[in-house]
Amino acid sequence: MTDAGDHPDALISTVVKRSGLLAALSSGPIPKRRLGDELGVSRSTVYKAVRELQEYELVERTEDGLALTLAGRILESEYRSFRTVAEDVRQTSTLLSILPAESELSTALIEDATVVFAERHAPNHPLQYFEELVENADRVHGISPVALPQYVELFHDRATVDGMTAELVLERPVVEYLVTDYGQQLDEALASDRVSIRESDDTLPFGLIVAEGGGDSVVVVVYDDRGELRGLITNDTPAAVAWGKDVFDAYHERSTLVGKRP
Repeated sequence: MTDAGDHPDALISTVVKRSGLLAALSSGPIPKRRLGDELGVSRSTVYKAVRELQEYELVERTEDGLALTLAGRILESEYRSFRTVAEDVRQTSTLLSILPAESELSTALIEDATVVFAERHAPNHPLQYFEELVENADRVHGISPVALPQYVELFHDRATVDGMTAELVLERPVVEYLVTDYGQQLDEALASDRVSIRESDDTLPFGLIVAEGGGDSVVVVVYDDRGELRGLITNDTPAAVAWGKDVFDAYHERSTLVGKRP
């Protein structure tokens, strides 16, 4: 390796620039003369690319053709993973841009996530998705900075009629709103032996529901600074669900009990 190998940024630049060749070789050795056809580039371009990659000892000549070295395989795999994360971020960027910059979202949430936007022609689409998720759950854990009327009716009916259990952490103003405007429904839900509500002095950066039963999943609900629902990000991978539970537990520990199952 030349002196250029002492500069990680230069190595990264080469991996990005020559990612097509690295990807082509990830399936196994390819004779050098065939690389141009594989990549759809000229022979001179192939020679230049190979020379740059050999400078960093990312490719080597074998009896079967040009092949990735161990270092080449590692960097090709890591770059491919990074591209996947970058694409997932791009897909969710409209909603991520609404959240506070300090929001601690995990890449486990956005990796291969389903994103549902509140669009002009379908403003209730995220709410319908949310309702379907809760309706199919046996148990939910959640946090919320807002209380939409549809939420109140949904959780009240699921707890008092259908037997779903729920543990919720709400911002203090949300609890005050429920007590004032939905006192009866709140009392009935708390008396159902299935609902626990805690209030938080934190400013919650987003809404979150971890649904269990009928397939576990996690949903992050995104509101703008006026409290309007802008969309949601949902995922059902074990890593995403585990992250959601950790977030709920963190806010649960810092909250104060309002009412619980007797």
